[in-house]
Amino acid sequence: MPWQKIAATIPRDAKNISRRAQIDSGQVCKLWQEYAARFLLARAVQAHEAINFRDGVLTISVADATYLTDIRYRQRKIIGLINQALGANLVKTIRYLA
Repeated sequence: MPWQKIAATIPRDAKNISRRAQIDSGQVCKLWQEYAARFLLARAVQAHEAINFRDGVLTISVADATYLTDIRYRQRKIIGLINQALGANLVKTIRYLA
């Protein structure tokens, strides 16, 4: 078996995977904030922030746990709209950091 450079064995699209993952993460977080502003009280919107999306899990940082119940109550609606906007069922669950 002849020796090959490792770069020759990696598909060209693989180089863009990391960049695409970052774009998808940022896009999901941005969509969360946009849809949350439509359905949550202004104070609840200010009390939390979507900070990361990876492997189907959207991480939300909550500064004031007072609004956590309202955020959780609306999460299914917001997730549905995000997945619809992206054209795929990407967001599976939400993890909250309080």
